[in-house]
Amino acid sequence: MFFAGLLVAGPALASGAGGEVEREIEFGLSAGGFAGRVYVSNNDGDVTATLVVARGPRVAYYTVPAQITADRVTARFGGLGELDYHFAPKPNGSVECNGAEEGEAVFEGIFAFTGENGYVHFEAAHAEGSFRISPEPKTCAQRRLARRAVRYHPSYSDEGATLNAAAGSRAKGRMREVTVFDEGRHGPHPVILFAALTEKREGMGVARGVQLAAGSGSFSWNLEKGTATLRPPAPFTGSATFTRRGHDGHGAWRGSLGMPIFGGDSVKLAGGGFRAYIHRGVPQDE
Repeated sequence: MFFAGLLVAGPALASGAGGEVEREIEFGLSAGGFAGRVYVSNNDGDVTATLVVARGPRVAYYTVPAQITADRVTARFGGLGELDYHFAPKPNGSVECNGAEEGEAVFEGIFAFTGENGYVHFEAAHAEGSFRISPEPKTCAQRRLARRAVRYHPSYSDEGATLNAAAGSRAKGRMREVTVFDEGRHGPHPVILFAALTEKREGMGVARGVQLAAGSGSFSWNLEKGTATLRPPAPFTGSATFTRRGHDGHGAWRGSLGMPIFGGDSVKLAGGGFRAYIHRGVPQDE
C-alpha cells in the first residue's frame, strides 16, 4: 500500500558496503478505527522511519530520519510525536534464515503520535511486529539459500495507460499529485488511483491523500486522440479531463476533482497549475 513515487520506497535489503549490518523493523497499532504501521529501514545508508496511517481508502505517510541499533529504535516526528522503543525477538517466535535473519519481535517503550488537528492519536508502551538483520548472522540457527532483494525498477506493459498530473514542487516542499493506472483489459476491471498532498515540514516528509481501486468506467482514455476523463468514486469529489498539447503526451488537466485529507481542508486536484501527461502501459515487476 504505497503512493507511487512519493515518500515510501522499498527498503534496500542487501547488505551495505563493507559488510555493514543493516537492521529493519516494523510494527502495527490501532486507535479509533485508524490502523497505523511503522517501518524503519536502512535505505542506502540513510535510516528512516515511516508511519503509515490508514482508514478505508484514506491514507497518510510520515517519514523522518531514525536511529536503530541491535536493540533500540528512536525517531522524532516533528511536533507530532516520537518513537523510542527497545526491541527483541519474541519469545518462542518464528525465525527464518534466508540470507538475512527474519523473525517476530516485541517492542517496549514509548510511541506517541497525534495527527494534524488531532485527527488520530496513537500511544503505546508495547507493540508487536517483526525484525530483519542483513547479512544473516553466523548464529542464525537455520541455513537456507540466500536470496537478494533488489530495488523496484518497473518496466511498462504494452497495454493500458498511465496518467499523471502534478502541481507544485517537491524541491519547494509542497506538491499535489494524481496518478492513474489502467491495464486496459476488456470488460470490467479495476483502475488504480493514487492522489496525495505531499509536504516537507519539521524535518518530516508528509503525504496525505487517497488510494483505491475503482471500476473501469471511472477512467476513460484515448491515446490516439490524446484525451482522458477521470470520474472517481468517493471519497474523491468531482472529475477532471486531460487534453494533449503537441505530440509528447503532455497536456492540460482541468476540472473540479478534489479529495479530503486527514486533519486538513479538502485538496483541489485539477486546474491551471497542473502539469499532466499520459502514456501507454502500466508498471510491471521485473
